[in-house]
Formats: sequence, C-alpha cells, structure tokens
Amino acid sequence: MFASLTLAQAAGFLPKANGTELGLKYGETIARQFTKPPKIDGNLDDWQGAVWIAFDTEKELLRGHADWKGKDDISMTWSVAYDDENFYFATAVRDDIFSPGAKVSEAWQGDCIFLYIDWENKKKGAPDCKPNLSFINKEAKVTNFGKNPEVSKSKIAIEPNADLGKGGMIYEVAMPFKYITAVKVKKGLEVGITPGYEEGFNHDEEKGVFLDWGGINPDDSSKLGR
Repeated sequence: MFASLTLAQAAGFLPKANGTELGLKYGETIARQFTKPPKIDGNLDDWQGAVWIAFDTEKELLRGHADWKGKDDISMTWSVAYDDENFYFATAVRDDIFSPGAKVSEAWQGDCIFLYIDWENKKKGAPDCKPNLSFINKEAKVTNFGKNPEVSKSKIAIEPNADLGKGGMIYEVAMPFKYITAVKVKKGLEVGITPGYEEGFNHDEEKGVFLDWGGINPDDSSKLGR
C-alpha cells in the first residue's frame, strides 16, 4: 500500500530520546503496546508516551565517518510498538538534504530506512525480516529485502517536517504480523532489532553515511539491539 508525499507545514509531536531516563541500557528498547491503533499519517501525536531511541552520535556510524557533519546533517529518533495485529515503527529524521532513490530495487542508492528484525532471536546469520522504507517516484513504499514479500502491502506514510531541517522527514509504518513473522508476539518477547538509515550515494553532498545501533553490521543477527 502506498502513500503520497505531500507538502506539509511542521506540526505535531516531535520525539526526544528517553531510553536512558527510563533505565534502559544502550542497545535496549521496549515496544509500546497500543490499545488503539495509531493513524498512519506521518503525525506522531499518537506516539507520545513511547520509548524513543536516538541515533545522533559517531557511535551509530557504520560508515561515512569522514562525511558525517553532525546530527543536523543526518540523525534519527525512533520508536517501535505493537498491538494484536501489527508491528509499528516510527521515526523523526533530521536531515539537511533529502535525496531519495529512483528505483525500488535500488532504494539504498538514496535516503531510506532498513529495518533488521530477528523475530526468532536466533542471534546468528542475517535476519529474515528486512523491510525497506523509502520514497520512490513520489510514493512512500515498503519493500522486502528479506524473506517477507507480502510486507510490501503494509501501510506507510512519509511526510516532510520543516522543524527537522530542510530535508527532515517523519516515517510511520504499520506492518501486519501475518506478513512478517510466524512468531506469536506478546508482552515479554525479546527480539533482535535495529533500524538502519541509509543516506545513499546519489547526491554529491550526501554520500555514504549509514547509521544503526552501535555502528554494527546489521546483517549479523548476533549484533542487533534488543
């Protein structure tokens, strides 16, 4: 399912990292359990009260150390949640230049987000669940780069937000569990996860930066956050 990007004024709740305040260690988060599904519209008001994690230091750089100019260049504050039917991901991306890719099969050539999720907590090999969130040909899209082809049917919104910089964006997605895992998701379940922000290679001023939890290789499930 696709959602078009529309010009919008900065508005709504913008998150700040709060994991440390809640007693979480680096590499840990807690998924909020929604009792009422959030509206997938690129407005994060529904997400107030969630746990938020920031990728905004050199510690989160897998690559692009020489090119990264600080959190106003590219950084993200993200959260996860769930209910009986869906797994949710939302993030506020601070960016000075938003330069998306041109092809779905090569989304990584431009600004996009990968999610790496080890639902079975195997802690070995590449995670089976690897959806990509991108804005291609004026449409927000979810694309499967793992073993879950139906994840592309998920509802997604990607909306600009001027308070996050000239290229600032809000990403919000709802992925039905039936599309992404056979694991029965319930309170207390531990999974491996990290988002990965790919800055891409299609803009001369914005090349090669990749952010994730701890600057690790996210295709190695043993290194994912929890």
